[in-house]
Amino acid sequence: MNEIILCKYGEIVLKGANRKFFESMLNREVKRRMYLYGPCEVRASQSTITIDPKTDTFDIEGAYEEVKKIFGLVGVSRALKVEKNMDAIAEAIRAWAPAQLSQYKTFKVEAKRSDKAFPLNSPEICDACGGVILSTLPKLRVNVREPDIVVRVEIRDTAAYIHAGQDKGAGGMPVGSAGRALLLLSGGIDSPVAGYMMAKRGV
Repeated sequence: MNEIILCKYGEIVLKGANRKFFESMLNREVKRRMYLYGPCEVRASQSTITIDPKTDTFDIEGAYEEVKKIFGLVGVSRALKVEKNMDAIAEAIRAWAPAQLSQYKTFKVEAKRSDKAFPLNSPEICDACGGVILSTLPKLRVNVREPDIVVRVEIRDTAAYIHAGQDKGAGGMPVGSAGRALLLLSGGIDSPVAGYMMAKRGV
């Protein structure tokens, strides 16, 4: 199974004509920090950055902890990347679900179909994937109001992604997008905190 890292943009999505400027800065920062963990492909598309390991030597655990610290990202997930068809998605869920979901009692499936040419709509994707999970783990039950875990299936431009759970990113704006500043550190806690908050705003 091809495991990748999905990174969701933050307030960059609210930018107008200059959005590409912020996206390129964020993408460059992710590339700079991810290549420390091994060969990978970093790709930005549809308000999401994907980090796709290219060899078994890529340290996905270390990369995942690192990417949560990058300003400009609000959510980070480890996901399966599969072909964009229901047979491939169902096969991946059957292999993935026992290790990821067996410790829970209830679940629900949420689908996002960014590619509108995909033959099934979002409710149909949820129905099909939920059926696969129930047949794989019969002890699980569906709870759409307060599930123990939410399984997300995203149909995007080049592939489908399956993941459950999302860790919070650092938020803020990409490094360097607000210029540079000099910070003088005192012996207290105020100046380091101020420096962090300034960095979070892109300084």
